[in-house]
Amino acid sequence: PLPPPPPPPPSPASCLTQAGPTITLSGRRTTGYENTSLADNTKIDASTAQFITGTKIPVHIAGSHVCYHGGEVIGQWPPSTPWTFAYTTYGIVVSGPNTTVENVVMPNFGNGVSMDQNGANFTVRSSYLSYGRDGSIENDFDLTGTVDDVLIESYLPFGSEEYVSGVDGSNNVETIKNSLAYLEPMDGVYSGPVPGTAGMFVWGPKGPQLALYNNVFRVDQNSNERYLAPPPGKLADCQGNVMIWLGSGPFPETLPTTFNGKQCYTLMTGQAGLDYWNNAVTRWKANHPNVLPDIAPPVVSLFSPGIVGSTTLSGSVGLTATAADDRHVAGVQFEMDGQNIGSELTNDSPTSKYTISWDSRTVANGTHTLTATARDAAGHTTTSAGVSVTVSN
Repeated sequence: PLPPPPPPPPSPASCLTQAGPTITLSGRRTTGYENTSLADNTKIDASTAQFITGTKIPVHIAGSHVCYHGGEVIGQWPPSTPWTFAYTTYGIVVSGPNTTVENVVMPNFGNGVSMDQNGANFTVRSSYLSYGRDGSIENDFDLTGTVDDVLIESYLPFGSEEYVSGVDGSNNVETIKNSLAYLEPMDGVYSGPVPGTAGMFVWGPKGPQLALYNNVFRVDQNSNERYLAPPPGKLADCQGNVMIWLGSGPFPETLPTTFNGKQCYTLMTGQAGLDYWNNAVTRWKANHPNVLPDIAPPVVSLFSPGIVGSTTLSGSVGLTATAADDRHVAGVQFEMDGQNIGSELTNDSPTSKYTISWDSRTVANGTHTLTATARDAAGHTTTSAGVSVTVSN
C-alpha cells in the first residue's frame, strides 16, 4: 500500500514573538539590506518587503539569535545564466549564531540561504526556495542546523562542503524535517549534460551528520554528482521519508529503507509518485499562501536552438524554451523576427520546458532571429535573448 501523505507539521511559534528589538522592512526594495552588527535577539519583520535588487547578495545579516521573517527575495537571472556566475549569488547570507530565517519566498538564486562560519545552530523554516541554481540551503562550513517545513525546487537542495580547509563538522548534525525537495534539472550546470542536476545532498567527507524526518524528495534523472540518497556514513537518524524517483530504470543509489529498526525511506515511482509529489506541493502551498503582489516578471531563455541544438534549421524542427517565475508561468510564445510562430504554450513538459514543433519551410531561407516571450498571470512579460538561426530548405 502507498504511504499516507505526511500530515502538515504543527506551525511553530514565529520568531517574531521572541523578546528583543524589531526592525521593519517593507515595500519594493531595489537596494539590498546589510546589517552585520545587529543587537542580540533582533527581529527583522520583512513580511511586506520584496527585494528585487539585481545584486548578488540582497540580504546579509549578523547577530546572535536574530529572527528574519517573511517577504520575498527575488532573483532575475535567465535560465541560460552560466553556473559559474549563478553560484556566486546568495539570497540571504547568515553571519551570526542561532539565527532563524522563516516564511521567506526566494526564487531564482544560486545559493538560497547560506551560512558562513559564524552561522551555527541555524534554522530555516516555512519558506519556499524555487528555481535554485546551486545550494538552496548552503551549509559549507558544516554547521549544526535545522531545516523545517521548507519547499525547495533546486539544482542542489542541500549543500555541505568544506568551503575552507580545516573545517570539520563530522560531529555536527543537520536536521531536515517536514520538507519537500525537488532536484530540478537546470540549464546552467557545474558539469555534465544539460539540463542537469547536482545532487540532493552535495556533501563533503567532513560534512555534518543528517537527521531526516517526514520529508518528500523528488528526483527526475540521475545526477553527475553525489548524492541522491543520504551520503554513506552520514545518517544520524531517519524516519518517515518518501523518495519519488521519476527517472528510467531502478533508483541509481542505495536507498536506506530502514534505519535503527525504523522505516527510513519509501520509494515511489511513475504516475503514483508524481501524483504524490503534486498533492504534497499543493497542500504545502495551501498552508503557506503568498499574499504579496506579484512584482516580478518571468525569466526565459531559448534552450534549443540556443544552449543545445543546431542553429541551422530545415524541415520540421523542435523549438524549446526554458521559463520560470516566482509564481507561475502562464504561457510561452515563440517568435521569428518578432512575429508569432505557433500558438502560445500554457503547459510545461518536462518542468520549465516549453516545446513546439515548427515547419521551417513557412519562412524564406536565410538568417532569422528566434525569440521566446514568457508571461505570468499578473501580465508581466519577458522576451528572451534572441538566437540567430539559419533556415535552409
